[in-house]
Amino acid sequence: MVYSLAQIAHEFSLDYDGDGALSIIGVCGLSDDRKDHLAYVSERKMVLAAKTSNIPAFVTLPDCQVAGKANLFHANPEYALAKIGRLFTRSQLTQSDNIHPSAVVDTTADITSSTVLGANVVVGANSIIGERSVVMPGCVILDRVEIGCDCMIYPNCVVREDCTLGDRVVLQPGVVVGGDGFGYIKHHNEHVKIPQLGNVIIESDVEVGANTTIDRARFSHTRIRRGTKIDNCVMVAHNVQIGQRCIIVAQSGISGSTTLGDDVTLAGQVGLVGHINIANNVTLLGQSMATKDIREPGVWAGSPARPAKLWKRAFARLYAGLARE
Repeated sequence: MVYSLAQIAHEFSLDYDGDGALSIIGVCGLSDDRKDHLAYVSERKMVLAAKTSNIPAFVTLPDCQVAGKANLFHANPEYALAKIGRLFTRSQLTQSDNIHPSAVVDTTADITSSTVLGANVVVGANSIIGERSVVMPGCVILDRVEIGCDCMIYPNCVVREDCTLGDRVVLQPGVVVGGDGFGYIKHHNEHVKIPQLGNVIIESDVEVGANTTIDRARFSHTRIRRGTKIDNCVMVAHNVQIGQRCIIVAQSGISGSTTLGDDVTLAGQVGLVGHINIANNVTLLGQSMATKDIREPGVWAGSPARPAKLWKRAFARLYAGLARE
């Protein structure tokens, strides 16, 4: 795929300076230093490296032009490059028919004419898959699942019975939606399994990273609200409620019946105990452990989690004391 600078500018309504006929074959980062590619400059300190690079064109701030290069202008260059990058997306699954001959689809399932099912996909009874959704090879969709429009379900995902996905949901490879919540009751010195009779509801515009698990609720719903993005290898336990536009980074674990508000960020390897509430606009720094409710917005750190400024002061005093010994 090759686009001229002028074509890119027109497609995304960008002003530009330089040779409009310049051919662009892809996008890259400044450190990649690739010929015939487009990169971005978001800070003045990047300009010198950009000027001396082999990259012929940049998306830049209007007042941050790179001399000697072609420039496209946007108030948020990195965002603009992310949008432009979609022009260069390559094919992911090529097959002659929308439904691969090896797919097994129950006769009661409702599959639209624009749905794509890859090799060895299984779709259970009374399930619904919306327009333009793609289910890649090896996925299993059990009974009474509802999948919206324009979803992308990558290979080897499982969506268990009665779960719901909204529109434009992305499940990266190996995601399991609706596995049993971890629930047992001890009786006569045995662990007796508690049936997990609820489901998982994933709202529109959610992306779930590879090998993440989202467990079904005991009675009602585990819910991931609109616009939330979840990284790889995250554990979401039964009955958890995650608000809108949250960011959950890799290897975090959210214990059962915990609720996150909107715009919450959990950095890598954060842990939340069960049955607590996290307010809107809370950030928990990496490897923090929240053991009780966090009721006010802000940045928290440590185990048990405390306001980050307090945590940093405490560690500074600790290490200062050790240095005096």
